[in-house]
Parts: sequence; C-alpha cells; structure tokens
Amino acid sequence: MKTNPRVRLFMPTVMWLTVLCMNSSAQAAMPYSTEQEAGFYISSESLSSLASGPGDQFSSNKKSLTLPVEKKDRRSESFRSQFHLDITEFDWRGSTAAEKEYIWLSMPIQYQQQRGNNNLFLLDFEPGLMTDGGNVGMDHIGLNGSVIGRRLLGNGGFWQVGLTVDRAFGDYDLRPVVSMGFQASKRTWVELGFPNINVKHHLSHALQSYFMIKPAGGVWKEEIKTDTTTKEVNLQYRSWQVGLGADFHWRGSVWLNAEIGQLRNRRVRAYDETAAVVKATPEQSRYWRIGASLKY
Repeated sequence: MKTNPRVRLFMPTVMWLTVLCMNSSAQAAMPYSTEQEAGFYISSESLSSLASGPGDQFSSNKKSLTLPVEKKDRRSESFRSQFHLDITEFDWRGSTAAEKEYIWLSMPIQYQQQRGNNNLFLLDFEPGLMTDGGNVGMDHIGLNGSVIGRRLLGNGGFWQVGLTVDRAFGDYDLRPVVSMGFQASKRTWVELGFPNINVKHHLSHALQSYFMIKPAGGVWKEEIKTDTTTKEVNLQYRSWQVGLGADFHWRGSVWLNAEIGQLRNRRVRAYDETAAVVKATPEQSRYWRIGASLKY
C-alpha cells in the first residue's frame, strides 16, 4: 500500500503537538457538546456553467447519514465515536467524467482532555473508505484528522491553534487551524478563523439561526476501465460553502434543519471514460440542504 506523503508528515506532527499540549498550560482544545446526535441530510447544488474546462454545466448532490456509536466520560476526559456515510453524485453535462455514485464511509473518533481549569486538548481521527462502490482495497482508505490546543478565556471565549488534514478541501494536505470564539451577545456566539467561520444566534428556545463559511469538497477513489487498461484514479472536488441556516426543535428529541447558500472557488479534477485527466472550474452556484436529527 502506498501512503500519501502528507499523511506521513501529519502523523509525527500530531505526536509532537500532542506532547506539547499535554505539558504546556498555554495549549488547549475545543470541548464537544455533551449531546449525542443521529441525523440524515440531503443537499443539492444548482447547475452552473463552467468558467474553464470541458462540458457545459456542472452540479452535485449529496446524502449524509450520521449515527452515534459510543460515548464515554471519565473525570477530565471524554470519548465519542460515530458512523458516517456520504453518497455524492455529480452532474457534469458534456463530459464523461464523474458519472458514478461516490461513497465516503467513515468512523469519526473524537477525544478530549481537560488540563487544568482553562486548557483543553482535542484530537480528531476519522478513518474511512473513499470509493465509487466498486472494488475496495487498502489504497481506498482515507484519513481526516486534527490536533488542536484551546485556551479558555475568563469571559467565556477562547483562542485555539492546531493542525488539520481534511478531505473537505479536496485533498489531504496539512493545514493550520487558527481561530477564536466569543459571546457577542446574550443570544449570539461567534467563531472566527481558519478554516471555519460560524455565527449562531438563538431566536428562541426552539429556534436558532446560523451563518457559516467552510470548505465543502471531497476526494474519492475511482476505477476507470477502457478497452486496454483498468486504472485506479482520484476524483477531487474543491469548493467553499457560504450558507445561512436554521435549526428548529420540532418535538421531543427531533430537530429539523434547513440551509441555503452559495458555493464559491470551485475546482474539479477527474478522469473521463478514456482515462484522460480533465479539469474544470465551475462558476459559483447556489445550494440548499434539508435534514432531521435526533439529539439526546
């Protein structure tokens, strides 16, 4: 099995930063919500023209399922694991690339440890399979991961630094995490930084709105068969999502979600039916998402 060199770089960096966080009162990490959540969501993009590349129009749609697996809390530590499934389809009109269903099947694992009163350490690890639903081998294994240190402030805010590898960028490059959070008002919470921006406002006990900016792409392994060869290749999609949404507490443990927004800075790199590389730059596009979840 070939290992992505950036993943090889990420693992020793994680170990180094982990040791640093465990022994320094200046590092910390974000606490997770104590709630368990099971959710199902459907999202779709509108067709957009292409600024460059083959074809006429481009869009995608996705179905997502998340189920809790295990949760443990012990003194200053917490552990959570989940089952996650994404099924993505592309509509690339005028091209024979990206014509299948693409699957990301993973198990997000989240570990948190409190160090003193103001310091937290957070480790995320998400192994998964990225496939077109055909043959599955060791080279279909992907890995998201992050290690973050967070310092809690006396006013309820925080600042944090860390490193992340996230396929939502459309690759497995190592990137920094730098952000801060604060209570802007009694009902409004703000997180600013890279790679995510998130502003939440509680309209009532049962309704909250939010604004967010985040990467929203992916990487998948795909098998291309021609008359002369069979080739395993990567399909890469890059996009930034700018969205407005609302979560509504319907009844009991059931929450409903609706979200609309734009997709910007989009890039797609794939292989067509002849196993030739094709690259395109779709114009910005609108999207919507709806879903429901159980929180308990």
